[in-house]
Amino acid sequence: MINLKDEYNKTNYEYIYKHKTNGTYAVSINLYDKVYNKRIKKRKINLKTIKEAQDFIAEERVKIKQQDNQPKKSGLFKDVFSSYIKECEIEERKGNLAESTVDGKKEIFKNQILPKLGNVKISDITEEHIYKFHNDLMAMTCSRVKTKSLSNQTLIKVHKQLSAFLNWCVRKRLIAYNPAGVVGNFKKVKKEKEYLTYQEFMTLLSVVDNIRDLFIIQLLFYTGLRVSELLGLSVDSIITTEQGTALDITETYYKGKIRPKAKTDEAMDDLFLDDITVEAYHTFLEYRKANNITSKYLFANNRGKCEVIGDKAIRDMIKKYLKLAGIEKNITPHKLRHSHAALLIYMGKTLEDIKTRLRHKDIRTTSNEYGHMYKERKISLANDLTTFRTEITKSTNIETPSETPNDKMT
Repeated sequence: MINLKDEYNKTNYEYIYKHKTNGTYAVSINLYDKVYNKRIKKRKINLKTIKEAQDFIAEERVKIKQQDNQPKKSGLFKDVFSSYIKECEIEERKGNLAESTVDGKKEIFKNQILPKLGNVKISDITEEHIYKFHNDLMAMTCSRVKTKSLSNQTLIKVHKQLSAFLNWCVRKRLIAYNPAGVVGNFKKVKKEKEYLTYQEFMTLLSVVDNIRDLFIIQLLFYTGLRVSELLGLSVDSIITTEQGTALDITETYYKGKIRPKAKTDEAMDDLFLDDITVEAYHTFLEYRKANNITSKYLFANNRGKCEVIGDKAIRDMIKKYLKLAGIEKNITPHKLRHSHAALLIYMGKTLEDIKTRLRHKDIRTTSNEYGHMYKERKISLANDLTTFRTEITKSTNIETPSETPNDKMT
């Protein structure tokens, strides 16, 4: 071990030291290793001249630069994925990734990616592998409905997860570039979002015969709550502030359990309620009291391990009332969130308003989800203008002027 302090003196050259008695030189330099994200100390003694010391420093700098640019030796795709998902789990515990995000990655790799690419060496992955994988992916069927192909949305999601993993491999110097990024994703097929109009919503309410169910449907439609947020609500979640009555979202439902956190920081923002929903809440509290429901959670479960009813129970309940109302739309709890957004757009609210109301993290999410609805609103406004002109003309007996001028241009 070199004891620079006792045996060597500093020279006028950076990182180079001279021995106090025998006149030889030593080098002590710290170099940053980008691959391992740490500084590595390099030392050498018994160098005869300053030139030898300078050459040693130059050689070590070249070595570490070459190492930064070279992929490290790597194993099979599936083994590298294990390292990747462990890192994701650490980020989840640190609060940088949501539990649902990490679970989604695991599910996609388990069902779609690893069966096709798991046994390929990660360093051998090329565009040809990605093209073949895309072809295999389009031939796959849904896990729930074996006769149904994967949706366009699922294809895009799977490619995004594969590309994110390969980008991670690039950062770890396991591969030189991301072939999935070169190939590109599937083209997004624009699909109109299904939602309830306000008239359909009122028709739906007219057939609901249970106070709890009525409150759930109203809450989803009038607030745009995520179903996970709805099921995490407790009697303490509805608070009174100077600005009005609001929801304080601090717990959510996920996979049969209540977890003490919201999906994002934005999701924890207070969500204010309209007077109709507040009135429905008080009616629901009376219902709970009459039925001796003492659970702190609003939508308690009397059976099973979970403290609240599940998301499947909500879906089935809505499906039942849609059938009774004669509404032939496949409306889910999340589509009631879309319905809330559609209502706000019809009311003339901006994308920024909707982002705030739905508590999106990024306005691009709002734009991608609901931007197309503004076109529908423009068409609706044009139709409203036509109706208005027709009604005014009839009521005042004013003749509509000819659209063709009598005078011709010369």
